Amino acid sequence: MFTTLISTSDLAAHLADPAFVVVDVRHDLAQPDAWGESAYRLGHVPGARFAHVDRDLSAPKSGTNGRHPLPGPDACALLFGRLGIDAAKQVVAYDQGSGMYAARLWWMLRSLGHDAAAVLDGGYAVWTREGRPVATETPPVPRTTFTARRVASIVDASAVAASLAARSFLLVDARGRERFRG
Repeated sequence: MFTTLISTSDLAAHLADPAFVVVDVRHDLAQPDAWGESAYRLGHVPGARFAHVDRDLSAPKSGTNGRHPLPGPDACALLFGRLGIDAAKQVVAYDQGSGMYAARLWWMLRSLGHDAAAVLDGGYAVWTREGRPVATETPPVPRTTFTARRVASIVDASAVAASLAARSFLLVDARGRERFRG
């Protein structure tokens, strides 16, 4: 089982393995509507399904819940089922290379107890640089039922604000330097 990173050579060895579900989550904040899907159509890891960061990996915006609000556990379970992910599947997520978007899917799966999830080390950029196979066809996706094994606790902004005086949380901002600075 791969639980954090998977190398391109390990993924290449499992491309025909029906126990593996590969998900392309390439995204560009400057071109959020179409870039990822367009890149997917031009070429992707063979067998990969596409998940859009805004439409699939985020809940609808309310005006007070941020740019990419997390979907609830039930919405995540429906999405994972549509992607063909169930308890028996090893999931590999990749993006264009930074791992930022792939890590979002990884974390969402892990937060619902699906530990067999990994990010492709180096993403699509390393995959193609190494001359690994690329496909353009969209594979059929057998839907399944995803059942959460556990649901991780999530805190919202008001809980973080309330904890500041007590220093009861350790808050880590893992965004890139440019986003951290605003």
